[in-house]
Parts: sequence; C-alpha cells; structure tokens
Amino acid sequence: MSSRLMIGKEMKVIPPGFRKLWKEWDLRVMVLLSLALQIILIVLGRRRRFDSRLWIRIVAWSAYLAADSVATFALGILSGNLTDLFDEHAKALGANTELEAFWAPFLLLHLGGPDTITAYAFEDNELWLRHFLKLIVQTIIAFYVFLMAWTGGSRLSMLSIPMFLVGLIKYGERTWVLWSASYEKLRQSLFSSTRPHPYDDIEFFTKEYYLKITHGYVTRPTLVSEVQLRTEKLLRAHGCLRLTKGLFLDAALRSRDRDSSKSVFRNLSFEDAFKVIEMELGMVYDLLYTKAPLLYTLWGLPFRLLTFFVTGCVLVLFTFLQRSQKQKYSKVDLFVTFSLLIVAIILEIYSAVFMLIPSDQFLIWLTRRCINSKVVNAWKFIPKSPRWSRKMCQLSLLSFIVVEHEPKPLPCRKILKLLGIEKKLEKQWWVAYEEVPEDLKEVIFRFFEEKARETKPWESNSKSSFIMVPRAQGNVDDDDKLITEAAPNFEDDLGKSILFWHIITEVFYCLDEQIFEADIAKHCESIKQISRYMFYLLLVHPSMFSIGVLDLSSFEYTVHRFRDEIQEVVPNYHSKYAACRDLVKEVYYSKFRSSDRLLYDASRAAASLRKNLGEQAQAQGQGLALAEKWNELGGTWLKILAFAARKSKGNQHGQQLRRGGELLTHVWLLMAHFGLTDHFPMS
Repeated sequence: MSSRLMIGKEMKVIPPGFRKLWKEWDLRVMVLLSLALQIILIVLGRRRRFDSRLWIRIVAWSAYLAADSVATFALGILSGNLTDLFDEHAKALGANTELEAFWAPFLLLHLGGPDTITAYAFEDNELWLRHFLKLIVQTIIAFYVFLMAWTGGSRLSMLSIPMFLVGLIKYGERTWVLWSASYEKLRQSLFSSTRPHPYDDIEFFTKEYYLKITHGYVTRPTLVSEVQLRTEKLLRAHGCLRLTKGLFLDAALRSRDRDSSKSVFRNLSFEDAFKVIEMELGMVYDLLYTKAPLLYTLWGLPFRLLTFFVTGCVLVLFTFLQRSQKQKYSKVDLFVTFSLLIVAIILEIYSAVFMLIPSDQFLIWLTRRCINSKVVNAWKFIPKSPRWSRKMCQLSLLSFIVVEHEPKPLPCRKILKLLGIEKKLEKQWWVAYEEVPEDLKEVIFRFFEEKARETKPWESNSKSSFIMVPRAQGNVDDDDKLITEAAPNFEDDLGKSILFWHIITEVFYCLDEQIFEADIAKHCESIKQISRYMFYLLLVHPSMFSIGVLDLSSFEYTVHRFRDEIQEVVPNYHSKYAACRDLVKEVYYSKFRSSDRLLYDASRAAASLRKNLGEQAQAQGQGLALAEKWNELGGTWLKILAFAARKSKGNQHGQQLRRGGELLTHVWLLMAHFGLTDHFPMS
C-alpha cells in the first residue's frame, strides 16, 4: 500500500499539463532536434579538420554522440504512437498521423549521418559491426512504421517509398565507410595481392612523369599530358598514398617505397615538400573520418546523384500534394515536413560544394576518367578550405610561474571539477596558438634533408645519433659540446629532456630577447616556438610520444612548488625578464636550491651556461657568441623533435588529424619520406 502511495506521489511531481504538452510535442521536438544535430555535424565535421579550437571539438563530440540516440528515440516514439493508435481505434489513420509516419525515412537518413563526419575518433571505425546491426534493427522499425501507416492508394504513402530508399542508401553508406576504414580492412587493402591502380603507385608516377619530360610531352610544370593533374605536388601526394596509409597503420613497408619516396623528396623545395605532406594528410583524413572514399568509387557518385534527385522530386510532389489535398494538415507538422525535405537537399548541396568538388581526390577522380582538360583546369578556380590548422600550440612553463597578465578565470570551475575535466581545461587555458612560420619549416626540412644524405641504407635508424635524446659529453656529437655537456644523461627519457631544455630555452630567450640582432631574431624565435610546442605536447598530448614520460598527473603540484620556491628568492615579479635575470643570479650564487632535482639541474645549468657564454662573448664578440649559442640550442631541439617523431605511433597521429592536425605529424611524415623512421627494413 505504501509503495503505491509513493508511486502516486512521484507521478505528481510532473504536472499533468506538462505531460500532456510533452505527449503532443515529443515527436516533433525530437525530429527537429535530430535535424539540428545533422546541420551541426555537417558544418563542424568539415571545420574540425582545419580548426583546432576546443569549443569545436566539444560541440562536434556532443552532437556526434547525441545524433544517433535522438534519431533512434524519435523512431521509437513514432512506432509506439502508431501501435497505440491501432490498439485503441483499429481504424484508418488521420491525415496528421499519416504525415508523421512520413518522417520515418528521414530519421533513417539522419542515422546515415552527413558526408563530412562518419567517425568522430579513430576507434569509431572499429564499431562498424555495431552500426551494421543497428542498420538492420532501425530499418526494420522504419519499415514497420511504413507498413502501419500504409493506406493503399494514399499518395503520401507512395512518396514514402522513394524516401525510404534514400534513407536506406545513406545509412548503408555510413556502415560501408566505417567498415572500409577499420584497421583490419585497411591492412588488407594495403597488403592486397591485387595490383593497385597506376595512379596509386609513386614509382609509376615518378617514372612516367620524368619519362614524359625527357620526350618533351610536358609543356608546363603543372600539367601532364595524359594525367592532367592540377599540379605536380598533387601528383606526388597521391602517388605516396600507399606509403602514407602504411605509416598510419604502423606497418613494415618495402625498401623500394623508401627509395622512391626519397628520390622524390630530395628534388623538392621545402615549400613543396610540406605542401605534398598536407595533401597526403588531407587524403588520410578523408579516408578515416568522412564518406569521401565511397563518393569516388564506381557507384558512389551515381548514388549521390540518385539521392539528390529523388529528394528533390519528393519535395516538388509533396508541395503539389498538400495544396491539392482536401484534408488539412497541421501547420506545425507541415513546417516539420518541409524542413526535413528542404534541409536534406541543402545538406546534399553543402556536401557537394564544400567537400566533394573542392577535394583533391575529386580532381584525381576526374583525371582517372579522362575528363576534358578544360573541366580539370576550371577546378583550379574553385575556393578550397585549408587542409589543416597550420598552427602550433605554445605553452610556456614561465607563464605558470610569472604571470605578466592575469588570465580570465576558468568558468564553471566547480562543475568542471565534478566532471573530472578541470585540470585538462586549465592546461588549455594557458595555450596560445601561432601560425607555423615558413622559416621554421625550412629549418626542419634542411635538417632532415642533410641527415638523409648522411644516413646509409644499411644503418638502423634506431642507432642514428641525431635521433637520440641529447646526452652529456661523451655521448654527443662534437658540434654540440658547448650546450649539451651541461645536460644530465636522461637515458632516452623524452619527458625529462623536454622539460630540462625547455627551462634553459625560456631563460635564455627572456634574457637575450632585448639584444637579438635582426639576422638571428627569427631563428631564435623559431627555436623558442619548438621548445614551447614540445612542452605543450608533453603536458596536453603525452600519448603522442608513446614512451615513459614524467608523471604528468602531478604537473600542477610540480609547477606550484617550483613557483613557490622561485618566489622565495625572487618575490613579486610580473616580468619574465626580471625574474629570469634574478633567478640566474640567485642560482649561480647557490641561494636557490629546488627540492625537485630535474628543475634544479635545469636552473643550475642555465645559470652556469649564462656565465660561460658571457665569458665567450667577451672573447669572440657578443653577436658571434649569441649566434653560436642559439645554433647549438636549435640543433638540440631538432634532435629532440626527431626523437619524439620517431617514437610516435601512427594511430596517435591519426587522432590528431581530427583536432586540426599537429606539426609533429608533418615532421613524422617528412622523416618517413626521407627514410628516417623504423618502418623500412635495412638494405
């Protein structure tokens, strides 16, 4: 008896008026919400490849998780409503009920998702079997709704048939794309015994291109008479696609792939090399996260034209139908129906204009089918989105210690702490975004180009000294002896090495910034950017390194402790220059001793090097000593960057593509093209 009273009281918590209102509007709200989520996904699914801002990732993630649930829930409401009506009345359906049943194919279409995002993360592709089962179940439910609402000669019921076909095609496309991007399927395609298309083979591209040059077939550097690609860069990028896919799968690749790739990249400028890598990564992004692989198949484009044509015809026919229909539909239901039809067409157009046509793969698709050269050349004038963010995140340890400008407080801190994401967002709060400068690209390219010449084919890359963490004297190259002999032996612990050299670089930059000459200022700025970028990766994306790093869960404690210890000897500073100047002085005279050994060693090394370099400046001249110091420091950071790239894994780089991309991914791919990673066997 008491339990019945409790249930009765609980039911009264929700007012009857609200329950009645929800019962009347629940289906409409869910359908419109599902439609809104599709709009969000198609827009942000496109933007996230070149926009690394946190809010885009949060909104896209939320919409991706909610979209399937909302569409499934709406289908459940629709089938439940129809079942209740038949159980209660067992008579012909009203006009509005029949119109609501017409929404079922659109919910199936929503479950198929937009073209710009099929998987939010790399791992979502492995769930293709789950989506296949959902395809079967949700198709049965939608078909059940269709049968329940079938009224024989009703024109609206007849219009449901083509839309049901469109929804089934869309949902089937998504399942097929997830399956084709799964790990096992990608490996099968990589090691398939079938001969690849000639345009997918870099050796074919390279030999054919230079053969045509020899025989005079190539009249302009951007046009090949038979291939007719927009640029030589796109030709090379697509030719390297097999190698690039293998890298992301961490597969062992053929030595001839390495040799062909090296022969191509040795003849490229640094601008062209990084542009080719951009194109390669753009194709990999399409392969992993969008429906692009399907759109360029033999039946992909015909299906896309079919769905667009059918939806357009249904919109026109429904417009005439509702005008000639004697019974009146609800204005709200008509609004929902027209919204579903019109937005479905708009999304198809949006996908074609912003994803399908501007894509590099679309140009290759045109070329394979020998489309008229005028059509191919016209493609060059189509506006195109960036292939990645072209930014490198910057994070400085000194920003946590010396606050020059008080940052905005983190909003909703208590809620974020309750959700367990406060610390992660707090790190992001200090991150700055900077464009990757061309000077830095050139420095990186020249470094690896030189090392590729020095490295012999029979040498193991794991034994190459330039990709080892810089060590103390006796284990380093002669040209690094001034700087690196101050470093402890970290035994290949990349995390400690990054933190050690980051502190030294920050102190040096703050103290030297005011005396930089114009000819070395940009070079020093590039080195500082590498330092802050690597420190950012260490704290925000430590999984990129795939090695034993510092216990980053205690990061806040370490930074706060270091800040408190510094403020004991250099209190109340709001200038990085003043704090670094006095810190070096206090450390040198042994007035500062950190309880953390690594932080103390870095501070002590910075102070000692500062004094030694000051003496060197008196002997050689300030400008020469400064240039020599920063050249050696730059060489140290390039070695750390190379070591980090070699230790990273393909799946981690695949994850970063959906976050706007990382410079480390471009460095990793550049090293692979120069044959400097462990993916290739020794000759």
